[in-house]
Amino acid sequence: MGKLKGWAYDLAEQTISDTIEKIIKYELNFEEATKQLREDNKVSAFFSNEEINMIVGHELRKEIDYGGTSEH
Repeated sequence: MGKLKGWAYDLAEQTISDTIEKIIKYELNFEEATKQLREDNKVSAFFSNEEINMIVGHELRKEIDYGGTSEH
């Protein structure tokens, strides 16, 4: 992966992480969050709608299973 593409991928991952934090803090619900991520060009350039749902669901499951000690 080239430097620019790697940088863009990192931005997409950070956007997902930031959005998951908003769910955890009750600022967004799952549907609102995944909608925002699907509409975000940085995220949708690397992840399909199904992948976005799976990533967010997986990270939230880790929060439940490990009591907020996991890092996303």
